[in-house]
Amino acid sequence: MTRFLFVLMTFCFTIFCSAQKQNQEDLSGSETLDYSKISPEQIIDQSLKKLEQPISDEAKYEVRMKMADAYLKIKKPDFAKSTEMLFKAKEIAEKIDDPRMMAKIYGSIANQYSFLNFPDKIKPYLDLSKQQVDKLPNGYEKNYLTARLFIEYGNLEADKENFLMAKKDYQYALKSLRKNGTPNKRDIFQYRRAFYNIGVAYAYLKKNDSAEYFLNKALVIRDNENKEFKYFIYNNLAKVYADKNEHQRAIDSLEIVMKDDGFKDSRLRADMYKKLIASYKAINNHDKYIEYSEKLLDLDPDVKENNLKAINTAVNAEQRNLLEKISDKEGHNQLLIFSCALLIILGGIFIFYINQKRKKEKLIYQSFISNLKEKETVEITEPEVEEKEKVSFAVPSSAEASILEKLERFEASTRFTNSKLSVASLAVMFKTNPTYLSETIKKHKEKNFNNYINELRINYICKQILDRPEFLNYKISYLAEQAGFSSHSSFTTIFKNVTGISPSSFLREAERKNKNI
Repeated sequence: MTRFLFVLMTFCFTIFCSAQKQNQEDLSGSETLDYSKISPEQIIDQSLKKLEQPISDEAKYEVRMKMADAYLKIKKPDFAKSTEMLFKAKEIAEKIDDPRMMAKIYGSIANQYSFLNFPDKIKPYLDLSKQQVDKLPNGYEKNYLTARLFIEYGNLEADKENFLMAKKDYQYALKSLRKNGTPNKRDIFQYRRAFYNIGVAYAYLKKNDSAEYFLNKALVIRDNENKEFKYFIYNNLAKVYADKNEHQRAIDSLEIVMKDDGFKDSRLRADMYKKLIASYKAINNHDKYIEYSEKLLDLDPDVKENNLKAINTAVNAEQRNLLEKISDKEGHNQLLIFSCALLIILGGIFIFYINQKRKKEKLIYQSFISNLKEKETVEITEPEVEEKEKVSFAVPSSAEASILEKLERFEASTRFTNSKLSVASLAVMFKTNPTYLSETIKKHKEKNFNNYINELRINYICKQILDRPEFLNYKISYLAEQAGFSSHSSFTTIFKNVTGISPSSFLREAERKNKNI
């Protein structure tokens, strides 16, 4: 029972690419390689020798494209090497500035990114491919490349689960192929892809009869040069049968592939294991369910490692502008590791600095709020002036007492929020002269008139923020206006001088306190 639960948990945790990703075409685009006569390994060896010879750029391009395809068909597919070859071919095509070659390589790179589940990079390359296709004259080549292009656009829509639009793109691809008349050897694979993808789209649209029809049309097409494509067709037929609750038919379709000695694709094998697990579970065959769950568990690390290598290769190729050689990869990886480590350290320091800064701001905020509350409760009394202090101007005691009384009422009001307030206008309001008022403030408030008014305004707006939650949502410019400041910048500067922290920091701390309450 423990073993069964372990396998079940492993199965639930493991996530693989969807069936929509099982659509990778022959990246060489030259559907003339007969792998029954020459192995992918031999193609790679011959290509490497050919690259050592003085050959034209066009020939180098074709060699790189063949190698990209061959690396996917060796015993243990190497997606990293395949991706590397594609980017080297892209460099050559752009150097030659040949629309046909660029259309083909951009489409192949988009296809590779789709297979690697790297969606952000797919559409830009498809759009580049379309720009080059549009430059071609009407005829066979344009129709052929248009078909390839719209199959990839359809795959992109399928990735977004927009299967109806995907089906329309696949149908347009099929229409483009039919413009060329009777299919030739080169067209066969694209016809097969179009039928296959239309079938897959119908499968995800839950139109299983139509899906089965088109998948079988793809299956019966004889294509000796892309034999491995039938594995993908059987895989999706299994999905259709399972959706129709015909689980034994689904199992039979998958077992056909499992028994084929030519089946080497670990990524596709993983998805098939997943389907077999589901179907065996549906028919209550627990022994087979356990068997394929364990196989899936063993296979998972290889699949993930292969994917990661290929994605890293693609990213590195983009960042290096495709000019670095294979021998530079180790140094690049070391630099990448060092850069990542440095970024992590710098990020840690920055986070520590921010945390310390916010702790300090919190303490300043709490201290200011505490002082603000104390000012509200302390009775205003006339402070004693030490005899040793000398004032520059003596205000009559009666006038001084009157001004202090009026200042107390003034502070209890909101008249200090008038942005046009000055010492002269306040003196008129108090029915005294500006000199008496200024000296009284300086003597008893221990600050000049401007600082006195600014502190009243800041204390007022802080109290509004604390007492009225809606103020937490106002912009700083609005708070400045409400406090009596004519500009955002002066408010921010004075606010920090009075409270010790910026308005935004004060609002953040006030909001946290409000949420806690």
